Amino acid sequence: MKIVTKIIKSNLTHDIRKEILWPHITNNDYTLPIDNDKDTFHVGAYYLNNIISIGTFTKQKNKLFKPTSQYRLRAMATSEKYQKKGAGKLVFLKGLEVLKRNEIELIWCDSRINAIPFYKSLKMNCINKIYHIKNIGPHKTMYLSI
Repeated sequence: MKIVTKIIKSNLTHDIRKEILWPHITNNDYTLPIDNDKDTFHVGAYYLNNIISIGTFTKQKNKLFKPTSQYRLRAMATSEKYQKKGAGKLVFLKGLEVLKRNEIELIWCDSRINAIPFYKSLKMNCINKIYHIKNIGPHKTMYLSI
């Protein structure tokens, strides 16, 4: 399976956000307030010219961490029929490549509980506190020094 990753426009994330992350949204608005910020970028993974996995990387400091140069990974998801085939890992690694080039020190995210093993497989660390995000469920903060 040949999967290709590239930087994409924010609107190309909407179908997978709707399908996987936010099926509860009823107004068809799958944007994040940071989608078009100058310090935000989106990565897409393609298989046979179809987008199958997405991730949004945005400059955002989390006070739990000391480094001043931080990015947050948001709205990462892979279309259901392509999950566990490496697409999400490739999206993450492409984002990491961009962050390393820009000398970012740390990446962090709010991980759904069921996604923790995925992030751990990417060498991310976990803060043990569980918190709940409305309409979505329990999460933990994950992070990786770059």
